[in-house]
Amino acid sequence: MLNFIVCEDNKDYLRKVTLLLNKIMMSYNFDYKIYKFLKYDNNLREIIKDTSNQKVYILDVELPEISGLEIASEIREDDWNSIIIFLTAHNECKEDVFYSRLLALDYISKNQLSYDRLSDTISFILNKVSENKFYTFKSNSVTYRLKHNDILYIEKVQSNRKCLIITESGEEYKVHDTIANIMSQLGRDFFQCHKSCIVNVTKIKHIDTNKNIITFKNGDRTDLLSVRHRKDLKEYVRNY
Repeated sequence: MLNFIVCEDNKDYLRKVTLLLNKIMMSYNFDYKIYKFLKYDNNLREIIKDTSNQKVYILDVELPEISGLEIASEIREDDWNSIIIFLTAHNECKEDVFYSRLLALDYISKNQLSYDRLSDTISFILNKVSENKFYTFKSNSVTYRLKHNDILYIEKVQSNRKCLIITESGEEYKVHDTIANIMSQLGRDFFQCHKSCIVNVTKIKHIDTNKNIITFKNGDRTDLLSVRHRKDLKEYVRNY
């Protein structure tokens, strides 16, 4: 889940940013939620304190009582993973943003706020968020963190509590867990195509529904494609 937190004291701009975000996110297969604030308050403070979720802050630099720069400073006290975008009607504030060392991703003039301008930034963010997703597990007392993007597919082996993770590079990892539990920890890049198999849909090159074989972009294959899931998988990949 990606959380957008928009803090803008002008109701018209707040509405515009919200509409643009909803329109942009319609093009992506990504769960998200938008939180809207006209000013800094206790509810926003609680969101800042919770660092467990991936967040994108869109902050007006010029806010009443406390500025967007001050809010960003509070965010950065404990959170260097969230993404910060600044909005302003005054371009001269750009130097303040630069010298504040808050690692802001973007600075958008309200006069240039448009679908294309914001869409470019959101597209960049979603690509980076997808790249940085990890699956964490233990194997032989060693803790591993595998990028979702490195995983090709996962299949059940031997017992119900043991699975094999096959990566794009050819490395394999044994995990003492069930397919169902692993699937619950993964995101929308993955699809359970068989009671004993999960595939990374971003890595699929071809689905042969006659032979029930999935071919991946690196040439690897799996025949763990059940008849009851093959139609759903093809539709999922098509709409991804």
